[in-house]
Amino acid sequence: MITEVQDYYQLLGVQSGATQKEIDQAYQKLISKFDSSGEKASSADEPTLKERIEVAQEAYDTLSHKQKREAYDAVIEVKKGHVASDETRNSGPLRFLGVKENVRKPRHQNVYQDFFGFSEKPFDLTPDPKYLYLSPKHKEVLAHLVYGLQENNGFLKIVGEVGTGKTMICRSFLRELRADFNIAYIFNPCISELELLQTINTELGIPGKSKSRKKLVDILNGFLLEERAKGHRVVVIIDEAQDLQPNVLEQLRLLSNLETDTEKLIQIVLIGQPELDKVLAKEGLRQLRQRITIKWELLPLNLEETRGYIQHRLNIALGKGKVRFSRQAAETVFRYSRGIPRMINVVADRTLLIAFTQSTKKITPKIVKLAVSDIGELVPLQSWADKFWKLVLPSALAAGLAFFAINFFALPDHKKSAPGGKDISALIQENPMDLSAPGQLVPRAPVAPVIQPASPVVEVLPKAEMVNSAPQRRIPSNGPLNIFDPEKLVTYLSSLTLVESKLEAVKWILEAWHVNPEDMQGLNEADLEMIEEDYQLSSFEVNGTLERLKSLNYPAFLEIALPNAQGTKYLALVSIQGDTGIFGSVDKIEMPLSIIDSLWTRKAIILWRDFENLPESLRAGFQGKEAIWLQKNLRLLGYFQGREALLYGPKTIQAVMSLQRNNNIKDDGVFNTDSKLLLYNLLQIYSTPKLVSQ
Repeated sequence: MITEVQDYYQLLGVQSGATQKEIDQAYQKLISKFDSSGEKASSADEPTLKERIEVAQEAYDTLSHKQKREAYDAVIEVKKGHVASDETRNSGPLRFLGVKENVRKPRHQNVYQDFFGFSEKPFDLTPDPKYLYLSPKHKEVLAHLVYGLQENNGFLKIVGEVGTGKTMICRSFLRELRADFNIAYIFNPCISELELLQTINTELGIPGKSKSRKKLVDILNGFLLEERAKGHRVVVIIDEAQDLQPNVLEQLRLLSNLETDTEKLIQIVLIGQPELDKVLAKEGLRQLRQRITIKWELLPLNLEETRGYIQHRLNIALGKGKVRFSRQAAETVFRYSRGIPRMINVVADRTLLIAFTQSTKKITPKIVKLAVSDIGELVPLQSWADKFWKLVLPSALAAGLAFFAINFFALPDHKKSAPGGKDISALIQENPMDLSAPGQLVPRAPVAPVIQPASPVVEVLPKAEMVNSAPQRRIPSNGPLNIFDPEKLVTYLSSLTLVESKLEAVKWILEAWHVNPEDMQGLNEADLEMIEEDYQLSSFEVNGTLERLKSLNYPAFLEIALPNAQGTKYLALVSIQGDTGIFGSVDKIEMPLSIIDSLWTRKAIILWRDFENLPESLRAGFQGKEAIWLQKNLRLLGYFQGREALLYGPKTIQAVMSLQRNNNIKDDGVFNTDSKLLLYNLLQIYSTPKLVSQ
């Protein structure tokens, strides 16, 4: 039998997300229904008035205390969905109070949750702090909040557009505050000055029912002095502050006057939409404006932050690796959501729903556009191409038409006006002018052109050579760094985090595969999991020596273990020239290969491309056109003799073993990943980067 859990929300008649003010009002309303004349229970089974009031008080205390409420919600979540039996219904807490109880219906699970393997909806609109994505913008806002409170500034202001995550930031900030802070959090600012004081006192757990503003301020001031003596700080946070009336803002300013000789007793944080600046710009609030010492604006996410935001929420919902947004799909989400987190959630949630209906876990731009069309009324950001077609091209056409009109209607016809009907250019060629004598224009006979010798100082390159000679990568230092001491390499890498070193190394490998540097701007940790999807590159882990890497002949990033527990880092090995290696990190590095010998863990990762989308491995007994493709290419390299066939037979096995043996890889005759890398690299028809130039 299911254990009964009293529904305090239904008992008080409030929703699960009710504010403290709503709970207060509901509690007072419920208490007022009880007959205070000391009525007695009608039967032994019926609760007394005192018992009913005690249950109501317990409900109020539970929902008014943050930790108790969270624990209660967790219990309700476990019991949710179970329908009580008739016996439980007849003896529930609402009947105990004399209130008719309604059976709560179980919440339906999200339709696509099981398909994608999520523990919950990853793109729910509810501001759950555990989903907070700390983009650089959010980190700056949190840093300003922490700094403002540590420095005991009087007023702090944070503004941001609708849906940029202000409430999420605020809730996450409150959850992480230490125990020596007392917080009054107000998220329903449409109140009067009196209601403001009552709400602040109630939130702080001190008497707040008085109708006298002076009495409320006196109570608050006494409380602030007591808290300061204990070393505690009191903070009032007002969400949606743009809805505050000017007289309420003035009351807040007066509260900030509560101070000792050396410090403020109360700190006030205003969080609102950009309209808050317009409210504060009014002449009557100039004193308040002067007291706002820290101001910050929370801007929408950019493209790379949007990609990270999407992947972060998928990971939190335990969807890592179960569903993938391609780079192009994430870019489409960004364009239509404009980087606003709430709209990203709306678009991504509808996208997952459509992907579920299509039974696919690969999210493409086409699916996102179907979701956008389903939502409707979303205007995308204009790309540079859109701006060109809408602005530059019409302007160019208008200028062209204007030039044509001027040329046709206004300019004279020089051909008709020239003697003999000849045009000006023909006359100039027949009668060139001698400009040698000053002040005279004497016609002279045409002379053969004189070819001047090339200047010995300046060499002019052909245009094609100039383009090819331009550096392909702009690096932070003026040139490659030369390192000849392992300790210098350790110092260099220790300044980077593990993720930073991996991202820098990956950029060099992607560049070797001719990935456009612009596509790598803002590359983040979430993108590492999408490399195969975005660039059609797979990763192959190698454990061995430099000789094995030379045999496979692909650039790779190496795992480096720094001494003295300084952690693991990554370094790209771009090319090898004799005993010297060209490495890539934040800078291009040249150093002897022996430098890394004591630091390299012998683990390397190669990014490679399966140009022909071959099966995972080809071995004895395989039949298919892939066997013929393999035999043809082995013949080109001089390893296969005989007639090609669909069967992966003894001749093919011997040819593969010869290929493997001659290139220092395991000669088992199975055409697997390392053999594929090797063959693609040896054949001239596939464009692969080379670790060692032939």
